[in-house]
Amino acid sequence: MFRKNKMSQVSKPSTWLRASVMGLLPALLAFNVMAKGVVSHDEMEISPVDTSETPAIVMPGPAVTMTHTGTQYVPVGRIGDSLSQVVFYNPKRAGDNAVGVANIYVDREFQGALRSGEFSVFCVEPGKHIIEAYQNDAPNYAGKEIPRTMARLDGGKTYFVETNADQNVGTPVSVNRTQAENQLFGYKNSATINRASAVRACEYVGGMSQLGNVLFSFAGRKVSDIETGGKDIVENMADYIKGQPQIQRVDIVGHADPVGSPAFNQKLSVQRAETVKKMLVSKGVPASLLFTSGEGDNNPTVDCSGLPNKERNFCNRANRRVDALIQTNGSAE
Repeated sequence: MFRKNKMSQVSKPSTWLRASVMGLLPALLAFNVMAKGVVSHDEMEISPVDTSETPAIVMPGPAVTMTHTGTQYVPVGRIGDSLSQVVFYNPKRAGDNAVGVANIYVDREFQGALRSGEFSVFCVEPGKHIIEAYQNDAPNYAGKEIPRTMARLDGGKTYFVETNADQNVGTPVSVNRTQAENQLFGYKNSATINRASAVRACEYVGGMSQLGNVLFSFAGRKVSDIETGGKDIVENMADYIKGQPQIQRVDIVGHADPVGSPAFNQKLSVQRAETVKKMLVSKGVPASLLFTSGEGDNNPTVDCSGLPNKERNFCNRANRRVDALIQTNGSAE
């Protein structure tokens, strides 16, 4: 097993797709969340490297651009059983003022570089993989050349890991959903050109692809109640929709946290969706493409029950949201 963080507790979240788009690059990031009927979060099994089982390095294909172009971490995606998804982040640690990066290696090839407060998301085929991150190992990149551990990943699972506090140890630390979420809000994705041939573009479950999501303040429903970064996300959504003529439909789905009555939360979720629709229309998106609905508090991104009031309010940020999902000609994008 990856060394388990002593602060973590066992949880049973699952994944759901949340991604944001800016410019021409797709967003790829991931987050374990609570939803009905989906797989739970698991820790990776890990063991010392067995040279007889070390994955072979193959000639790399086209580079996979792993770039989340939003300014904030937002909850994302459940993948199918044919892939395993890893969320790897470099936490902001107390007293850490050092300038440097942690280099991620997948099967002895460079996947990405994380500064403090950054994360990377990637998918690989299920099975055994070397997944490590060594801090400040340039220019010799000894971590790539001498891997020490190997992980076993199951299909359809999303794994959260953080860089090791010991800069000389490349083995990541497995973290549960709640602890990862509390840190990842506000983190940025490392804009990285992946060079690891084992990495695949993540393919998400759900029939439609996620264009983005916008977070609202507690009980908020107006444009002024949108959290920092949300207006930029809406603008990026508008630019993307207008630049993709194959888009047939965009579903704007509002959600609420479980605080309050079901009737109030249902109304609030619809109002949030209508706010985002009006913003998109004001930015030139045809209203005929946009369909609004609300799910009240019936589809939470995260389960915050049992937490103290202050922590629960922070945790519920991800539930006070509007999702935008797109349908293209004939198939999900």
